[in-house]
Amino acid sequence: MASPKITVLIALIGKHPQHVEHFIRERGSQLKRIHLLHTCDNDQPPSRDGSDGTSECKCCGMGGLIDYGELSNKFVKKLQRKYKPEKGKPKSGITIIPEPYDEAHDLWEVQDRILEIVGNEREDDSVQLNNIALEISGGTNIAAAAQIFAIYNSEIVPFYVDNKPDENGNWVRDIIVPENFGKKLTAKAKNVLKVIAESEFTVKPNGHSETPDGEDPHPVKGQITRIDLERKLDVRRAPDGILKKLEQFKLIETISPYDVYTNTSDEEDDPTWELVPYSYNAYKITKAGIIAARRFKISEQVQK
Repeated sequence: MASPKITVLIALIGKHPQHVEHFIRERGSQLKRIHLLHTCDNDQPPSRDGSDGTSECKCCGMGGLIDYGELSNKFVKKLQRKYKPEKGKPKSGITIIPEPYDEAHDLWEVQDRILEIVGNEREDDSVQLNNIALEISGGTNIAAAAQIFAIYNSEIVPFYVDNKPDENGNWVRDIIVPENFGKKLTAKAKNVLKVIAESEFTVKPNGHSETPDGEDPHPVKGQITRIDLERKLDVRRAPDGILKKLEQFKLIETISPYDVYTNTSDEEDDPTWELVPYSYNAYKITKAGIIAARRFKISEQVQK
């Protein structure tokens, strides 16, 4: 499934705002506007052990008070210079918009500001909710919680920038919000997800487990072939509409083709086992799907 076209980015910035630059490099090819939320205070909150957290290292100068307003202004100006429109192309570049707010430890103010920005952006008919990204790497812990609540309430697209690249060199991580799917999935879709989540998958053609002597099958929890899915659902044809919806929500993945042991010998008593690509679809539950299926199961238990 194609990634959404992100034209608007909302992000909190603080002491280390480099996560925004990582996002622009990896997902920002279509960005038109970036809203950078930041405070302008220059204090440092007390630590949880009761100390005031303001002591400064005499050697390196680190650990003292931080002027977040000054840091934010420098970063905003840096991005404004870097992404200003090209001469003669007023629609090129990215508009960088500073969005100062008052209290870094207020759960409600950050939510309100984010929802206000989303509302203003939606006044542009060309901007849909899935065009607006919220990148939640910056800010305090309470601000991170506020951003998650804003995601639930607005249904914009959440991302996180990790502190190191993955095996493909990418820093940006998609965030799945599985609890919202309970409102969007039918009872039949939830049942299909449950069947996939509880299935044990063994690579096998035609639904029959065949492995050569000395090779033990290695069943994997949360995967199933299309043939086995139809058998477990007791249907002649797998529900493609539901499977597409589950994949769209990133609750499952389609895996095809994959290698299976197949007897290629014409001699019935003398099998020749070879790994042969098997082209029929199989389905694998994702981490988000595991959480969603567990939540649906708990909901059913509560209702009983």
